[in-house]
Amino acid sequence: WIGKFLKSTIKKWHIEIRSGSEMILEKKIERGILQGDSLSPLLFVLCMDPLSRKLNSKYPKVGVQTDSQSFVTNHLLFIDDLKLLAENEDNLKAMKEETKNFFCAVGLEMNREKSATNCAGCQEDAVFLEGSQGYKYLGITEDSSSAIKRETFEKVKAEIISRVDRLCMTKLNGVNMFRAI
Repeated sequence: WIGKFLKSTIKKWHIEIRSGSEMILEKKIERGILQGDSLSPLLFVLCMDPLSRKLNSKYPKVGVQTDSQSFVTNHLLFIDDLKLLAENEDNLKAMKEETKNFFCAVGLEMNREKSATNCAGCQEDAVFLEGSQGYKYLGITEDSSSAIKRETFEKVKAEIISRVDRLCMTKLNGVNMFRAI
């Protein structure tokens, strides 16, 4: 019943642009997941779960270290972003091909302009990053080694300070102030 519900719901997706009561444009969504719809992240996760399971079972994992913990994985998935991680070029190329085949099977497309790689063997499907050239993953600028760039830390720091300054000008009590921060 879930499949039937989703199919009938997706068939009804359309966009309307209005100026007051006047309809300027109405467009039916022919394919893809409607961005901004509260159901879209769930649909993407459901769609990507088989790929995630296949990558986990078929390819070696690499260690990912954070400040307090370490994890092993070979990919990261969040909303509509996918990041493949591999110890060597052969594994990365194989994972990329697996991903492309999966995307083809489920009707998804990889956007080369929004994809980046530090692997020369994968540059036909993604922008090749050289030297300190950066790319954004989940809104955070990283360089070709996947290290978060210093400018990103400075930007986040400035945003936090700006937010705290704005909140300090409000009449929030202490408890609500800390919640807002």
